[in-house]
This record gives sequence, C-alpha cells and structure tokens, in this order.
Amino acid sequence: MYAIALGTAIGVSGCLLVLALIDGGGVWVAPAVTALAATALAIRQLLQGEDAYVDSLRRASITDSLTGLLNRRGFQSVIDNELARSERGGRSFSLLMCDCDFFKHLNDQLGHHAGDDALQAIGQLLEENKRRIDVAARVGGEEFALVLPETDQHEAFIVAERLRSRFADGFADQPVQLTLSLGVATYPTHGVTADALLRAADEALYAAKALGRDRTVLYSAEVQGILAVGDGGAPDRGLAHLATVLNLAEALDMRDTGTARHSQTVGRYCELMARELQLPDDQVERVRIAGVLHDIGKIGVPDAILRKPGPLTDEEHAQMRKHPEIGGRILGGAALDDIRGWILAHHERPDGQGYPSRLTDEEIPLEARILAVADAYEAMTSDRVYRKAIGAEAARNELERCSGSQFDPDVVAAFLRALDRAGTPASDRAGRS
Repeated sequence: MYAIALGTAIGVSGCLLVLALIDGGGVWVAPAVTALAATALAIRQLLQGEDAYVDSLRRASITDSLTGLLNRRGFQSVIDNELARSERGGRSFSLLMCDCDFFKHLNDQLGHHAGDDALQAIGQLLEENKRRIDVAARVGGEEFALVLPETDQHEAFIVAERLRSRFADGFADQPVQLTLSLGVATYPTHGVTADALLRAADEALYAAKALGRDRTVLYSAEVQGILAVGDGGAPDRGLAHLATVLNLAEALDMRDTGTARHSQTVGRYCELMARELQLPDDQVERVRIAGVLHDIGKIGVPDAILRKPGPLTDEEHAQMRKHPEIGGRILGGAALDDIRGWILAHHERPDGQGYPSRLTDEEIPLEARILAVADAYEAMTSDRVYRKAIGAEAARNELERCSGSQFDPDVVAAFLRALDRAGTPASDRAGRS
C-alpha cells in the first residue's frame, strides 16, 4: 500500500514539485519541474516584497528626507492620535512650535549646502535632547515641532526652555550664531481640536519672534495683544516678556515643590524690605518682581543637582553658581535690564566672597542686597530635600550673625523690623538656593 506526499523544494535549478511514494520498503521521490509551483512561490515572494515596498513608501511619505524626522503630514497624524488618547484619558498634552532664528543669514552668507547641514544638525539636536516620550518633526523650511504627551503648560515651558538653551549652546561657535524661538500650547487649556492647538502654538511662536527671538512664549492673552498691534504701533515688549518669564518662574516652582509659592514668598519679603527702606512705590514693585524671578536661571541647572538629597560636589557647586548668569541671559531686554542686573548680583556678598563677580559693599546694587536677604531667609525657613527648615527664630539669628559679611547690615535690620511689624509668615518647601 502506498501513501502519497506532495510538497515543494528549492534547488539550484529552481522550484520543484516533489511527489513521494511511500511504502514500507522505502521512499521513491519523483521530482518534476512545474510552472505552477514556481509561479505560486514567485507570487508569494512578490506579495511579501510588495508589502515591504508599500511600507517603505508609507514611511517615506511621513518622513522628512533631509533630517529623518517626521514631516508635517506625519506630525499631523501624531497630533490626531495624541488628541484622541488624551480625550479618552482626560490628560494634558502640549505642542511646541520652533523656528530657527536668522536662518536666512546662514543661507545668504554660507550657501544652501551649509543651510542643509545646519538643518540636519538641528534635527539631530532635537532628537537627542527631547524626552523619550516626545515626538519631533520638521514641518517647514526651518520650522520644527514637537508633541509632548502627558505634559501640562508649565512642564512644556521648561522642556522648551531647555531645548532653547541647548540649541543656543550648540550653535554658539558657528560662523552664524543661530538661536531658536518657541511657542507653546497645551490641550485642553489652549484648545480642544488639533487646528486650535496648532493655531495657538503658531501664534505664541510669532509672539516670540516679535519680542526679539531666542525665547519661549506660552500662549496666553498677552499673545493676542502682541499680534494685534498694527504697523502704526509697537507691542509693549517689556510687559509681554515679563509675562513670559513670570510663567517660567511659576513653572520652575511647580517642578521643584508642587506649588508656586516659593518665588512668590521671596517676592513678598522683598516688598516688605523695600517699603521699610522707603523706596518709591514703582521701585518697590520692581523689587517684588525681581524676588519672584530671582531663581529663574535654575532652568539651566539639572534636576539631579537641584533635588540632590546630600551635599553637592565641587563640580555640582560650580554648576549651581551659574544660575544668576543664566537668569541674566533669560531676562535680556531693555525693559528688564534693572531686574536683570539685580538678579545677576543677588549672590554677591559685602565681604567679596560671593559670585559670580566677587563684588563688595556698595558695588552690589541695593536691590540685589534685598534679594539676598529675602532668598536666604525663605530658604532657612523652608524644608529642603537635603535638610529641614531651621525655624524663624534661628533664621533671624543667622541673618544677624552674617550681617556685614554675607548680608548688608541695614537691609537685615530693615527686614527684621518689617517682620516684627507684619508677623512672620510661614514659607513652603523649596529647592536649592
């Protein structure tokens, strides 16, 4: 009795139909070249190859060929998917629209080949410096964008500022120093449709350009005011820039403490001292704002240092000491030049042992000396990740002990008088000073 087995085999000569007659005594194989078998296999391989080819075409259709990032079509698809996911989960997500400043100067001076090289470098920089969950795209000539899943407006502002800072560092030594302007919009705060979010992020980006470039603008009512100004007038850039950096200060506090009270508390202490020292009302308000913004340069300090539970190393101390200078750069602009100078000097000391410039006594602006006392007192009366608060009485004693060396004696005396008159408000937990 025979059993029959039918199959295919691949050999050097091609595809064979194998007919095997099997009985108890052995197997007799009868190969026959068949067009049918060869055709069936060829069709199968063709279909597999076609699937790969179609997939390759699909990827090419959503990918920017120069940078390897998603293109606008691919980015739109990511937004739509993230919008649907956030709607289902009741979560926030944010969009960043980014435009490379002065890119035309690069093309004009060095040619389009240099421009292409720069675009590739920008794409690589964004890919390397974004968070793992973020998606980057090139959506125009020198315009890029990111989707930030599960990210609110404060967190998105911080991500944007870090990208901006690293972008500036990356191109600082190039023949044409490129910078980055960014606009931020968040679902559902600034829009509940893809079109509304893209429009809000674009408007924030245009506002960043109008305010002088190299900055991040979070979409807000101020953005509309900037964009509404026609040719006959000029936007109040100082006020709009101030609104932007105040947003950043709040975002930093939210990151470090979960509340926005640390900087507000320092601002309140500054106001108390300024009034006690009988400064004019408009100057009192500027000093209060400086108190709110005093730590804005910490955007450039890694979280691992700000939140480190133990002592800092010498290298980490050096990084921490850069934050007044970083803050000064962020506050660049004529309308904030006074506040910029005070923040830059608020870690200087009368005895010349401060930083970054080792100024002494009257070389330090009075407003910076006010900031120093307010910042120190708030730090001492707040719980930190690396130590507990020492309490109001001990903090007062420490201010008096360091009066004349670390702190201005007249400012310390004015602060203690103001505290006695107003009572000593409790302060919340904060980060490193």
